[in-house]
Amino acid sequence: MTPRNPKRKSAAPRLPRFSPTRISLYLFCPRAYHLYYDRGLKWSSITSGHLLGGHLHRALQTFHERGGAAEVPVDQLIAELRERWKEAGFNSPEEAAAQLEVGEQLLSRYHASAPEPGRVTLWTEKTVQHRYADFVLFGKLDRLDRRPDGALEVIDYKSGRLKVAEEEVRGSLAMSIYQLLVARQNPGERVYASIHCLRSGESATILRTPEELDEFEREVGEVVRNILQDREMRARPGEQCRECVYPRVCPPGREWLRTHPQR
Repeated sequence: MTPRNPKRKSAAPRLPRFSPTRISLYLFCPRAYHLYYDRGLKWSSITSGHLLGGHLHRALQTFHERGGAAEVPVDQLIAELRERWKEAGFNSPEEAAAQLEVGEQLLSRYHASAPEPGRVTLWTEKTVQHRYADFVLFGKLDRLDRRPDGALEVIDYKSGRLKVAEEEVRGSLAMSIYQLLVARQNPGERVYASIHCLRSGESATILRTPEELDEFEREVGEVVRNILQDREMRARPGEQCRECVYPRVCPPGREWLRTHPQR
């Protein structure tokens, strides 16, 4: 007699996944969240700035994977950008050429900035996540470094900004989530969070205490559970309606804009 196969253990249930972008849209307006994620209505077209940022991220990923400035000459870094450059998405070939020139300048500046002695880039462009009882929190990090003091540092590139302050890093939902995720993957290690402005080379860095991370974890968990329990997804009319693309299909938002004309 052929023995019966032992029963396979049932796979862990597939939990809903939440990124900084998804959570931010709900905080912006639950109705906009519903229209985008549940109804599948497009938010907006990609701007030339987004396209430039994507090209820069890919070039910098290859740059660090190959050993950084010590191994990759600046002309090779620029060549990497040119080889992968695509005009698709830009309004015209002239706009694409102008953005390529900007990208080359930013990469040249980035290459010339001397890395801190003892700093090591561990990886770039990687998605990290943490599983909770009822959802998964995840985010894609631009870069993770090991600092000379042994601590970890999450680095986020901004291609369109010239300045950044510590308060902006601390107030960034995305940076807070990245910091939390890396801390949960590396218990007991200090995790810094930094925003780096590619146009100026300026950066701002913060370190949250374990207690601050615990408090943020409770707060973001509460927001996610509110999303999961929200069956109405009502509009939240206000100033954010001026930035929203959905007034045409959102009567409360459309009415708010009618009664609050731009001065």
